[in-house]
Amino acid sequence: MKFEIIESKHWKHSAGMTASLYGAVPWTSEADRQNWSIQVVGYTVRNIKTGTVGIGRKPFKTYQEAVEFVSQFN
Repeated sequence: MKFEIIESKHWKHSAGMTASLYGAVPWTSEADRQNWSIQVVGYTVRNIKTGTVGIGRKPFKTYQEAVEFVSQFN
């Protein structure tokens, strides 16, 4: 098995901005921290051998779409 399916998540600000979970935290002060939350936006894959997350495209909208993609490579 090369890929596993995982939820695709990102930080979302109450004003609509988004940020990756895989970098630094997006808030710039403790007061701003309450404006950020983690949202699930679909499904993506993680390469089990390398730990790489994603495949350079938008997340799959459904789990079944991700399963169909993974079945081509696993």
